[in-house]
Formats: sequence, C-alpha cells, structure tokens
Amino acid sequence: MKKAYNETWVDNIDNQDMIKEWYQEKVLSAEQFAEAKKMFPVEFYQPNIFIEFGLFIFTNVAISSTFGFLSVMLFSSLMESSIGLAAVCLGNGVGLVFVLEYFIKSRKLYRSGTDNALMYVAIGSFLTTIFAITDFRWSLYAYYFLSLLVFIPFLLRYGDPFVAIAIFVVWICFWFTLTIEWPIGKLIVPFVIMGVSAISFFFTRWWKKKDNSAYFTDAQICIETGSLIAFYLGGNYMVVREGNALLNGLIDSTQIAFAPLFYLFTLTIPFAYLFFGLKNKDRKMVMVGILAFAFSIFTYRYYFSIMPLEWALTLGGAALVGFSVWGIWFLRTPKWGLTYKQSQASKYRDFEAFMVSQALPHQGTGGKMKFGGGDFGGGGSGSNY
Repeated sequence: MKKAYNETWVDNIDNQDMIKEWYQEKVLSAEQFAEAKKMFPVEFYQPNIFIEFGLFIFTNVAISSTFGFLSVMLFSSLMESSIGLAAVCLGNGVGLVFVLEYFIKSRKLYRSGTDNALMYVAIGSFLTTIFAITDFRWSLYAYYFLSLLVFIPFLLRYGDPFVAIAIFVVWICFWFTLTIEWPIGKLIVPFVIMGVSAISFFFTRWWKKKDNSAYFTDAQICIETGSLIAFYLGGNYMVVREGNALLNGLIDSTQIAFAPLFYLFTLTIPFAYLFFGLKNKDRKMVMVGILAFAFSIFTYRYYFSIMPLEWALTLGGAALVGFSVWGIWFLRTPKWGLTYKQSQASKYRDFEAFMVSQALPHQGTGGKMKFGGGDFGGGGSGSNY
C-alpha cells in the first residue's frame, strides 16, 4: 500500500537524529553539522509536544462539534435506526479520511496532533459502522477480527505507533476469545497466547528485515515490545492461576494444571530476555526482562510470604538502586560491547559510508575527514567507534 507521508522525509528525521547525536558527541564540527542537516531536509510541520497536544484536543472538539451539529440538524431521523447510524458513521469516516489526506499533502503534517486526531476519529467511525450494522449480535472474536481489518490498512498507510498497539491488543484478544469458545480452550489458552506472541515477535523481525526504512520503526518497536510482554504474561503462574479462577467464576483461585511448567516459565523467561537482550544488544528486551524479573518476584511473594510487605519493598528497592548504581559505574566505559548510554552505533556503519561520499567540508588536512582525534573511518578518537 502506498504510504501517506513522504517516506524520504521520514527517513531524514531519523538521519537528523543521528547527525545531532554525532554533533553532541563531538564527532562532527558545527560547520559539518550544519552542512549535514542540509543533506537530509525535512519539510514536515512538527510542532512541540504542547502545541501537538493542543492541536489534538482542538481537532477532536472541532470534529465532535461538526458531527453533532450535522447529526441534529440533518440526520436526526436517519440515525434512529441502526442502518441509518451505520450509514452516517461510514460517511463521517470517509469524509475524515479525505480531510486527513488533504491536510497531509497541503499542510505537510506529520504526527502534528491534527492528523492523529483525524485518523483516530476516522477509525472510530468505521468501527462504529460495523457495530451498528451487526447490532452487537455476533461473537466477540468476530468483532475483533473485523476490527483488525479496519486497523491494518491505517497502519500500512500511516505507520502510526498507537494504531500498531491497538492492532496487537486486538490480535491477542481475538485469539483469546476464539480459544475459550472451545471445550478445551480454557486449559490451553496460555499456550495459545504464548504461541501467538512468539509468532508476532518473529513476524515483526522479518518485517524489519524486509522493510528497513524508518516509516514503520515506531510501530515495529511497539509490536515487538507487546509480543515480549504478552509472551511472558501468558506463561506467568500468577496470571494463569488468577485468570483461570476468573474464567471459571471462582472466588478463590485453586492450583492449576501444568503448575510446574508455569513455575518454570515464570522463572526462566525473564533470564532468557536478559541473556538474549544483552547478547544481541536489544535494549527493549533487556528492559522487558528487568520488569518481568520484578514481576516474577512479586508472583512468588504473592503466594509465599517470607517477610512483611514493608521490609520486602524496602530491601527490594535498595537492592535495585544499588544494582543500578553499580551497573552505571561498571559500564561507564563500554565493556563487551555494552554501555549504559543509549547509542545508535549499529546504525552508524552504513550511514557513515554515505556521509563519506557526500561533500561535507573537511576539517584539518589530508584525504580523510577528521572528527575529534581520529579519522572518520575510526568514528572519533580511536580505531573503533
């Protein structure tokens, strides 16, 4: 599907972020920084976060006022039936998409608040159309499936991360509601959620390799992170046990089938995330692993209390703070390719070669550009970046 935003400009936003980081790390001089920004122009309208939030609220109010006025003055009789309501909502959604496309092309908007609001309200209008036509007579998993058919085209055209989050949540809910319809569904639903999450994670990895532009980067990060979280929660003993009690209408949860297996999942998944996150230098996997490890400790303490809650929170907090301070101190200089500073060094290799081929002004003398104390090929003050 053709993308709505100028893909080159979206890529250039990412390139400018790297250039800015280079400049802040003294890799580029001020003159080279200015010239490099000119090489990657971005003509989108991108206000600061406060203006963006204000535009988002204002656009929602404007849409609501317009739709309300038209509904009362022109469509009041039509909206008394479910088919009439569906027709009005469908027309509203189509009209908002046309307005959205016009503003993107003429005003060069990109996640400016206005285009976000138009997109989300249009999605809501199309979903309301489905609900109104069916009058909520279908199974829940059918509505989740139809919602996916609405969300996915918007993701492919606009690459919005919040739409990606909605797609992943609806995707998990679809499989959950579909599975519990089966007689054996309540027993196997944790394994289904884990399997669907794993498939989603590896599909996103494949998607990133196939399309490595920055257009879908935020959406891919959201889906990957959601997949990691859902996979862990699907195998967490506390989530499975309490969820099983909720599904079966039990006041107090009882021991579940395959309990030792879920003990193993609760213990090993956080360590697996930390191991592979550090090995592959995957920041989000490390972060999810740390949170999963903390939740595993909470899960153990929920069923096996070994000390008062106040003592547990105090000692646990002190241990985490101490470990964080030690980790920052230990990794203040990179070790084994790891550092506590966020870095985009993995992106530098191809980008560096491109920059070398461009006509940036050289500083110093000689055939190679000098950045800091080393050649450009060394990325700074040493033989390695």
